[in-house]
Amino acid sequence: MKATIESIIRNEIRPGCIFDAHTIINYLIQNNSEVYLPEHQNNWRTEYYHSVISKMIDEFSNSLIERLDDSWSRNIHMNYTENACWRRI
Repeated sequence: MKATIESIIRNEIRPGCIFDAHTIINYLIQNNSEVYLPEHQNNWRTEYYHSVISKMIDEFSNSLIERLDDSWSRNIHMNYTENACWRRI
């Protein structure tokens, strides 16, 4: 999962672009479901699993991305929620 997230950041997000956790999660579901689905633990709620993914994204802070404030965007259920936001460096 971490390698796939790194690949998405490096290859799909242009330097200077701002993105949030929902962006990466939606990209994983649409383009890398074979990575996204097996990592989900049966007893995890979706919200918790997505927070795990957000923390994985944040591991690239100061190397590929810089952490910004939170953003407000649609989650996979099409509800607007607050989530972590970064800028690609």
